[in-house]
Amino acid sequence: MKEKFNNQPLRGMVDRFPPDLREEYYIVNKIRELSKKYVYEEFEAPLLEPIEIYAAKSSEELVNEQSFTFKSKGGGKLILRPELTPSLARMISRKSQEMKKPIRWFSVPTCYRYERPQRGRTREFKQINFDILGGIGLLEEVEIFNISVDIFTSFGATNDQFQIYYNNRRLIDAIFKFILKIPDNIYMKVYKALDKSDKMVEEEYQKYLMDTFNDDKLAKNIIQLNEIDNIEKIPYDNIPNEFYNSQGYQEIKQLQILLKETNLEEYCTFSAGIVRGLDYYTGTVFEVYDTEEKNRRSIFGGGRYDDLLNLFSNEQISGIGFGMGLLSLKLFLRTYNLIPENIKELDYSDIIYVTTFSSELAPLSIKLSQKFRRMGFRCFIDYSCEKLGNQISKANELNCKAIAIIGPQEQEEKSVTIKNLLTNTQKTPKLKDLNVNVLEDILKK
Repeated sequence: MKEKFNNQPLRGMVDRFPPDLREEYYIVNKIRELSKKYVYEEFEAPLLEPIEIYAAKSSEELVNEQSFTFKSKGGGKLILRPELTPSLARMISRKSQEMKKPIRWFSVPTCYRYERPQRGRTREFKQINFDILGGIGLLEEVEIFNISVDIFTSFGATNDQFQIYYNNRRLIDAIFKFILKIPDNIYMKVYKALDKSDKMVEEEYQKYLMDTFNDDKLAKNIIQLNEIDNIEKIPYDNIPNEFYNSQGYQEIKQLQILLKETNLEEYCTFSAGIVRGLDYYTGTVFEVYDTEEKNRRSIFGGGRYDDLLNLFSNEQISGIGFGMGLLSLKLFLRTYNLIPENIKELDYSDIIYVTTFSSELAPLSIKLSQKFRRMGFRCFIDYSCEKLGNQISKANELNCKAIAIIGPQEQEEKSVTIKNLLTNTQKTPKLKDLNVNVLEDILKK
């Protein structure tokens, strides 16, 4: 006897059965409709990219440790996209001169990361992306925050269930430069340390800081910086005026005013510990958190990138956007019972169930179903040729709208019997007379 193959997917990869897809489509379609309201155009990019466009601006950890990479037959090194922003920048650079600004793009790509599978994380995952490029500064931030809020509230979530925690990379640079006097050659190392703060328990994090920097004062400053939640109460002495005049500080202050004036303030909280792990972020950065204490975790994040298009052209276009893992959003919605209970079930309520009386009469059933579909009605055929009573019972169990029968008598009379299963009434029109109006009259409640 031949050895049987393992029927499980590769570790971290995902089998999506029809009920799973129905749930995903429900979520994605609501967000896709939201993207249309904001006039974001949907796009798609290749699954494979040259590794260089990720290595140049993404974090070393993402490219070297968390990505699927391999050599092409031509000798180049390729990457299965771990996220979409570098691909978006590449595509924008090709046609940006032809595009009206700002550019608003939306996508739902499949991405891959080689990391340990855990709750909310798989190696293969769907991601929802919104990006706006070429607009006017912080007004784009407000739009991206607004979209983020609308995604959650469209499912019924409230501001006590989620919050957008935001910061600014330029603000943190100013703290490093003017207050903490950190050498600029270790900025990225400190960013990485800040980004890890919510991924470790306190003792583990303190040890990590000491092992990384071997500097007790710097470790304490990083911990203190991570706890700042009010831009007006920065807990350092002798703060110079250069800090308050810095671009980062001015941007945070202006953003806070805009959030208040646009009624988004209740959904947004400043947090100096939010820095994001990708190297290409330059200004505003943010993460959306589930605020439930037992489930407190980041759902997704994003930020502003000013220099990413420079990899491909000399044109200066700044953008801001986010990538939201569909699985993380799904877990959040399940936590608060914001997905309809029956969404995974196939809805048969508008389907016409076409019977097969016998194998000899099956071609007539097929021709009838073809006619139904041409008229715009959903239908399927029961090819079992079981007793008619059994087929009617199955149609009722599925809660189908109607059942269509062509038996020997209907064949002889060139007609079809259509029974409305909601009203328990039936008619037998001639096939030549069967049209949309006749069928709708039979199917009406």
